[in-house]
Amino acid sequence: MRSLIFTLMFACLALPAWGQAKCLEQVKFPAQGRWAEYKATYKEEPYTVRYSVIGEESRGGKRLQWVELRMEGANSAHNMIYQLLVPGSLVELDEVQEIVFKPGNRPAMKMSGQMVQMLRGQLEKQSFFSEICRGVSLVGQEKVTVPAGAFQALHFRSSEHASDSWIAPDIPFALVKSSGKGYLVELTSQGEGATSSIKEKPQEMRGMGPSPR
Repeated sequence: MRSLIFTLMFACLALPAWGQAKCLEQVKFPAQGRWAEYKATYKEEPYTVRYSVIGEESRGGKRLQWVELRMEGANSAHNMIYQLLVPGSLVELDEVQEIVFKPGNRPAMKMSGQMVQMLRGQLEKQSFFSEICRGVSLVGQEKVTVPAGAFQALHFRSSEHASDSWIAPDIPFALVKSSGKGYLVELTSQGEGATSSIKEKPQEMRGMGPSPR
């Protein structure tokens, strides 16, 4: 399950070796309230995946955003909601301030303080960049058709990982389509007005210190 979470979380961040900085400009988080929903298949199991920016706040003079990843599978036991408070993009996971997660119908939990500090390095190592950035090349600009419609997008390919990704900067989170060994992700819809999918107050994980301020 963890490999699915990170595959979907970072599938939109494939970078061309010739222009990492330029590509990063295209995949920065959209404005608050914007969302993108995907049809995803991982090892033949279907999922609905939704990325959204659900809020923002300032800490220590730095603007932070709450980004939500919600996954719903054919098996409800695999349903999961993740919310991360990060500076500017999912490539800055080493600076994540808080993590809220809700597995299925179980209570929402919040990780902050020492727990988050311990996880930062692990999250950074699990980042899509640590693997798929190596050897990725630009195929070109193409028209790609997905359930949400037809889009002009930049096509990137990784021969090492046998994966292809199509990125369009005018789409929230930039990802139009990504496919690789054992998975397929396609945009189905996009819009505005996103709010938190977690309605109850998250419980602080025991033994952890207060949230960093």
